This record gives sequence, structure tokens and C-alpha cells, in this order.
Amino acid sequence: MTRYQLYTRLRHALTARHWRGHGIHSPMMYRFVREVVLPQRRRRLPEVIAIRYGAENVKIVRSVAELTDGEGSKRVVCLLEPFRTAQERRDFDRWFAETHVVAAHLQGLLVLFFDPKLQKQFFRIRN
Repeated sequence: MTRYQLYTRLRHALTARHWRGHGIHSPMMYRFVREVVLPQRRRRLPEVIAIRYGAENVKIVRSVAELTDGEGSKRVVCLLEPFRTAQERRDFDRWFAETHVVAAHLQGLLVLFFDPKLQKQFFRIRN
């Protein structure tokens, strides 16, 4: 783990506001937190998300460089170990500004939901 990853994990632990769904006003995101995130261990989350939303609808990527606009037919994208460097964080911020997506930043995992019906939001969730 790099220094920047340690910094982002510490920052996430101190600034994440939503825990167990408190303060989340999106019914879809509240359901995701209560039914998917809370009952599972952090290491199993990508596997559980793939089962929950269907393996054909979920894409798992390892870096921001692998993200594309809209992700084609995929509805959910899991970004493992996001923000290894400050440059990767800036690349994601630039990509996020140009893309309509709902993002759930869990510690060590970033889950992106591509649904045009949902309002663009970014949630930092403590898990």
C-alpha cells in the first residue's frame, strides 16, 4: 500500500458521513448500503455485487484508466483500490465531472451505478 493510499483511507475514515445508511436520501443507495454493504465483509463485496446485480451487468476494473464513458452495456462498475496516486484521483475527478453516474466510495472500493434515471451523486460510505 502506498503512502497516498494510506492518506486516502485515513481521510475516508474521518470524512465519510454515511454509516449504516444514516443520512442517505436516495432509496436505491440506502437499499444498497443496508442489503449489500453492511451484511458482507469488505473483501467479498465485488463478488456479492456481481451476484446481486448479475455478472453480465457488472464490470470490475483495477484502475481509473480502464473506465470509459458510459461503460457500454454495464450498469454497475466496481473500481478496486481506487486512487493509488494523486494523479489517478485527478483523472477520476475529471472523468466524474463529464459522466452521469452515481458513485459510492467505500473504503478500498468505488462502486459506480450507470442509470440515467438517478440523479448524479457521490456518496462516501463508512464500512
